[in-house]
Amino acid sequence: MNSSPGDPPANRTEAFVDSILRFRWPILAMVLLISILALLGTSRVGVDNAVEIWFVDDDPALAAYYEFQETFGNDEVVVMAIYQQGGILNPEGMERIQAVGQAALSVDGISRVDSLATVESISSGQDWLEVAPLYQPPLEPDFARRVLSDPLYAGKLVNKAGDTALVLARMASMDDIDAQRYSILAELREAVGATDESVAYAGIGVIYAALNQLSTVDSTGFIAGSYVVIVLLLMLLLRRTGPVLLTMAVVGVAALWLMGVYGATGHDINMVTLILPTLMLIIGVSDCIHFLNRSVELPRQGTRWVRARSAVAFMFWPCLMNSLTTAAGFASLSMAPMPVVRDLGSFAAIGVLGAFVAALLGTSIGLLWGWTEPASSPPRFLERIVETMSSLASRRPAAILVAVLVAVLLGALGATNLEVDTYSIDYLRASHPVRQDSDRIEATFGNYTPLEFVVESPDLMSDPALLAAVAAWQDRMLEDPRVSWTRSVVDIVRKMEQVLGDGLPESYRVPGDPARLEQAMFLYTSDPDSDLSTLVSADGNRLRVTAGIPMSSARVIGQTLDDLLAMARLPQNASITPGGYLPLYVRIMEEVVSSQISSFSMAFLVIFVMLAMLFRSWRLAALAIPPNIVPIVLILGVMGATGIRLDVATVTISAVLLGLVVDDTTQLLYRFRHEMRRLGDHRKAVQAAIRGVGRALVGTTMVLALGFLVLAFAHVKSISWFGLLMSLALVTALLGDLLMLPAMIVLFKPRIR
Repeated sequence: MNSSPGDPPANRTEAFVDSILRFRWPILAMVLLISILALLGTSRVGVDNAVEIWFVDDDPALAAYYEFQETFGNDEVVVMAIYQQGGILNPEGMERIQAVGQAALSVDGISRVDSLATVESISSGQDWLEVAPLYQPPLEPDFARRVLSDPLYAGKLVNKAGDTALVLARMASMDDIDAQRYSILAELREAVGATDESVAYAGIGVIYAALNQLSTVDSTGFIAGSYVVIVLLLMLLLRRTGPVLLTMAVVGVAALWLMGVYGATGHDINMVTLILPTLMLIIGVSDCIHFLNRSVELPRQGTRWVRARSAVAFMFWPCLMNSLTTAAGFASLSMAPMPVVRDLGSFAAIGVLGAFVAALLGTSIGLLWGWTEPASSPPRFLERIVETMSSLASRRPAAILVAVLVAVLLGALGATNLEVDTYSIDYLRASHPVRQDSDRIEATFGNYTPLEFVVESPDLMSDPALLAAVAAWQDRMLEDPRVSWTRSVVDIVRKMEQVLGDGLPESYRVPGDPARLEQAMFLYTSDPDSDLSTLVSADGNRLRVTAGIPMSSARVIGQTLDDLLAMARLPQNASITPGGYLPLYVRIMEEVVSSQISSFSMAFLVIFVMLAMLFRSWRLAALAIPPNIVPIVLILGVMGATGIRLDVATVTISAVLLGLVVDDTTQLLYRFRHEMRRLGDHRKAVQAAIRGVGRALVGTTMVLALGFLVLAFAHVKSISWFGLLMSLALVTALLGDLLMLPAMIVLFKPRIR
């Protein structure tokens, strides 16, 4: 290594880089110390895809959800389905149901189990009424007929065909349920599996646990996959092992720093922030390539110290501006209403700036060693691409802009079909066991997903008219093909009236006499085994009504919720509000739209104001807008045309893409301004600029696009779509920068100061 400083720095930027080289050993020691501390923070990162992460703490919808849980208990239920060909309402089937329920109840974290083996039966004779367990072996000969004819059980705990029964395991209320869920479910599967291996599992918590597990697997896989892809591409571009090792060390340190800060601040990875480590690996490579590529352009004279200082100093400002605009694009996400989107934006912005610092320090110091310099002759295919782009942009500017206009119109047309929606179980591929179990349960039993409502009125349980109105509402809901069953305390009231009366089906109704209603409820609640705590609030002013609907997307559930609410005909002194988890699920869809609009608008404004400040020219900033908007329009068009939803994973794509693609625009305009001052001719300056930075732009785009393409192999489908779309968008953006932007410069000839 030739460590001689050589000639003194030519400007302040070179002086700054020179100071880095002079204090390289203390700087490397500091980098090592920070990396060790970051490693400790990284060890604290967990996985959390729970519903609460999508909402701010004081969100009214989230507050209503917590209130619902405080009133009626944890509404998270694991649905376990037991199928038996030929019928399950026999001694063998009931023993299976009881065994599964007992195994589930033995698991720490399961507070209650409801099944045909645990529910109460209401029966009477001439002068008595009995509330006793439904299942009491030996079974009576008419047991199956009695169960299938009873509205308390049929369609709710056993299907109408009598061959599929449900065991409902309710999660215990706990503050750290999201941290405990996976272990509880794993223990539940183990305990139940030892009893009955054929049980199918479903429920919102089961879906979240699966997504958490896949997020963990994907996160590790993405990092490893991205490293492999990036190493291969760097070997192709740099054609020497030394600069590849230097670059990978730099981006590895940058990713470690980011995840260290992420973990130290108490954050967990989710399906949105899952891309952060991969994002930093991909972005960190870009600055390294620009710094290293410039070192090859310099004449082979002077010491390595001078060449390192000159190369890094020359690229310092465009690379810094790249990092600032990219960070601004991500930081704009902090304006989004969804906390997970804000987290992605904030930490990605921190990571981008950290990656720039790591690249600056790493390449400055690394270039003091000769083995870190790339091969002097770039790959021929890069030269051919750059020459083709340079020639086409300067000779056919009008034709290029016409082609771009046609593409934009097609993209805008496709974007009109863009669907904004969120569908949690659809994030799992069709082959995933959780999705297969859910489909199986819906096929054999019916709709199991609970849509909750809360009816509130003073002295509700002593008002026959109100309870009758609730009963009529439940009956109307059952006429809707989307509703398989309904459940509320009114079912028990109607059953008591039937039992206390003549026992006929038409007597299954709410009594009209308040005194008779009071008597029925007194008789039921006086039994020590009766429990209404999950159906009626402690003060008796609120009751819970649940409807079984299909597992659907947020938009479909939102429409179903509105339709079912419209069916209610309650007295004026009563109110109905949605409750439980699904209203939050629907609310996420609204947040997605708001996040997309606010994040993109802020990113657009901040980035292009920064460009205008950098170039001290609103004209150049204006020229930078179309090449960066076109890829976004085209990607939204592709999403609309192919049916890819704008959801919680893809909502960030516009702002993230804008922050990334503007990097190439900045590099090209910065070099164009330099060449314009030297040559004084727009056409020649554009060609010189493309030849000067074109190789680096194509190289970095290859790294970014193929790095994001690794996400296409994600187990979570929305992350897979995100990777594919980002790859396509980056390639489109490169074409915009090397064709569209030069064509506009040649046609409009902006003045350069």
